[in-house]
Order: sequence, then C-alpha cells, then structure tokens
Amino acid sequence: MNTATVAIQSFPISDVPILDARSVKADYGHLLVLTEDGAFHGLNLDTGKTASLCRISLPELPGGDTNSFFGAPAFRLHASADGRFAAVVIDKGRMGFIVDIAAGKLTMQLDGGDYHEHTVPFSAGFTRFQGRNVLIHRTAWNRLDALDPATGESLTSRDIAVYETGGERPEHYLDYFHGQLRLSPDGSRIFDDGWVWQPVSVPRIWSVNGWLGSNPWESEDGSSILDFPIREDWTIPACWIDDRHVALWGLSEWDEEEFEEVAKGPGVQIFDAESKEQASSERWPMDLNGGKVRELFSDGQRLYIADESGTTAWDIASRTQLSAWPNFLAHVFDAECGMLFSIESTAISGLRLPLPSWEEGRLVK
Repeated sequence: MNTATVAIQSFPISDVPILDARSVKADYGHLLVLTEDGAFHGLNLDTGKTASLCRISLPELPGGDTNSFFGAPAFRLHASADGRFAAVVIDKGRMGFIVDIAAGKLTMQLDGGDYHEHTVPFSAGFTRFQGRNVLIHRTAWNRLDALDPATGESLTSRDIAVYETGGERPEHYLDYFHGQLRLSPDGSRIFDDGWVWQPVSVPRIWSVNGWLGSNPWESEDGSSILDFPIREDWTIPACWIDDRHVALWGLSEWDEEEFEEVAKGPGVQIFDAESKEQASSERWPMDLNGGKVRELFSDGQRLYIADESGTTAWDIASRTQLSAWPNFLAHVFDAECGMLFSIESTAISGLRLPLPSWEEGRLVK
C-alpha cells in the first residue's frame, strides 16, 4: 500500500463556512458551492478562481437532537449536471426548494411530508431524460415524483388511492419509506436506501427510464424493482461503480429465522442491478479500521472510501488497497476531472487522482 504524498490544493471560497458542494459542468466552473449565508459560488478548477453566483435566504433548520440515532437536521445541496439548477433540501426534515442559478432566484418549494421524516435524508436527485434536466424528489414518505425544474411540469402524474384503516390495500400502494437517492452514472437507474416497518433497511434499485418513459407507477411496484437483502440500518455509505453495479459499505447476512443481521464486518458488498437474484452479491472483506465510514466513491476501476481518519483507494479487480490519504475526508467526487474534494470550513481541498488504466480488464469479478 502506498501512503500517497500527492499534492492537495486548497481553493478558498469565501469568508463564510461551507455547507455543501457538488460537481457540475457549467460555464462558471466545476463545483457549485453553498455557504451558510445562502450564497452560491462557482469554482473553476482550471483557473482556481471562484465566482459569486447568487444568494437566497435559507430557512431555519428544524429543532433536532444532535445525539439522535438518526442525526440532526442539516442542509444538503443537489445540482443538475449542467449547473443551472440547484436543490437545497433539509435532511431529516420535510422541506426543500429549487434555485435557478442563472436567474439567481428560488423557483419552487419542495415538501417531502411530515411522517417520520426525521429518519431519512430528504430523497432528491437530478438526472437527465430526453434532453432535459429532471429533479426526482420525495412528496410523501412513500412517494417520489419527478419534475422539470425549468418549468415545474410534473413528469410522474399518477393516482394512488388512500389506504383506509381496515380496508383493502389499494392498487400501487407502497409501504416503503424512501431514503437517500443515488442515480447511476448514466442516470438510467436509481438506488433508493429506504426502510420498511420492523424497522429494517431494504435498499432497492429500479429503472428511471421505465418510470419516466412508460410506467408512472414504476417506483411503486414496477417490474424493474430489485430489492437487496434486508439490513438493520439504512442511510449507509454506497456508490455506483458503473451503470450496473452498486457497492454498499458493511458486510452482513440476514438471518430470517432470528430476524437479525449476522456475519457483520468491515468491507463492501457489490450488487448487480441486472440480476434478479436478491442475494447475489460479492463480499469484499477489508482490513480497514479508521473509524466510521462516511462516503464511498468509484471511477469504475477503483473504490474510494472516506472515513474519520482519511481516504483510501482500493483496486476493484484485485481487491487490494492502493493508496491512503490521512486526514483527507473526501466529500465530493468528480469523475470527469478525476478529483476528490473535501470541505475545510471556508475552503475546498482538491486531490487529483491517478488516471485509471482501462486496459486492465474487468472491473467487477
């Protein structure tokens, strides 16, 4: 293993602490950054310069117990790939809003509902479909919708009857709490880290193209839905490796008879979105004891793991650790630029990664 001594470049953003950042490909730069005063900044990595884009008024965060099992409410930034639109949402809360960055104004409020919203991040994510930006967002604990942020047009209008106490279960009714959403690199699939009553985690994947293109109930009971094995906890570190495979942190097996998680340990499980065998995962044990894992990222050949002690790089084909960057807690990954970024109060730190060797063969065994 190489304890890499690569240069980490610091990019000052403003005098105000940073809330969140997202990679984009926009005229103003490569990163969209939100600071605590509601200001949006664009960071151009080629020039190292930061542009002030616009400012909005952030709402007060709802009260929450910082020692809660689920964590306290916090702002999270999402951005369209072209950097034109941003969604600022409150994780462990119900509210959010869309900002047109070019126009410099708030254009729409989002409401994810008030039923156990404190248990999950606010479900949201941008993708593109038929040449336009699309925002997928939670509109109730068990419902996702998609809209065109440029017009506000709903792309998933559908009716689902109310489930009356003691009555029959309505068609398409979904008994599932949507969680954190992660779009595949090509935007065709979505990974939903949600839960069901016991409570237990039931991560799932389904087709965005099928949902937006043909079946508005695809997110409820569509044929593309693939449920992963049950876990005890949700909101776990995960990432797409490519358009087909997802890596989830933590080794586990579910004992249905005891109804509990067994065989726990550090490592990742890699799931195939094209397999209909629920338990068809690859287990990858790892000798990694750097504290709680915060984020996973992948460029298709390598897996990057950010924990409380820093960030490590792992080769997917050989299952070996390649590099470690102590005290660098990666928070954003830009695959096109080949860089990892961490938030350091009022600055962004960037680490440029070695280019993958695409001639090395299969990425997932």
